[in-house]
Amino acid sequence: MSSKAILLSIRPQYVSLIESGQKTYELRRKRPKIQDGDLALIYESSPTKSMVGAFIVGDVISMEPGKLWKEIGKLSGVSKTQFDKYFEGCNEACAIEIQRYWPLVQRVGLHQMRLKVKIEPPQSYRYLCETQTGMLVGNDT
Repeated sequence: MSSKAILLSIRPQYVSLIESGQKTYELRRKRPKIQDGDLALIYESSPTKSMVGAFIVGDVISMEPGKLWKEIGKLSGVSKTQFDKYFEGCNEACAIEIQRYWPLVQRVGLHQMRLKVKIEPPQSYRYLCETQTGMLVGNDT
C-alpha cells in the first residue's frame, strides 16, 4: 500500500451505499492526484461530521462525462439525472474506484479532527501526510 492518503468528504447517503457495496466508484468534478493503491479516508459530512471509514483506491478514471457514465454510471450510486447535474459545465469527470472498504473501529469526530490533527474537513478532498493519517486512524489501516 502507498503512503499517500486523501481525505474525501462524502454525504451520508453515499457513505451508506459504499458500506453496502452498491457504490463502487466515487465521483469528483476535479481529478485528485492519487493512484491505484493509495489510501482514501472517508469523512461523512453533516449531520454525522465524522471520519467513518477508509478504502484502497483502485482505478482513477478521467474522461468526458457522457463517456464516464457509460463506463461506470451504474456503479456510481447516483441516477443519470443526478450524474448529469453534478457534472454540468464540466469537460472532464473523474471516478475513483473503491477497493476494499472498511469502517473505522473508532470514528473520528469533527472536534477530534480539529483538536488532534488541527485539520478541517474539506468540501471535496484534501491530501494528508503520513503523520496526519497515522494520528487520525491509528491502528485502523
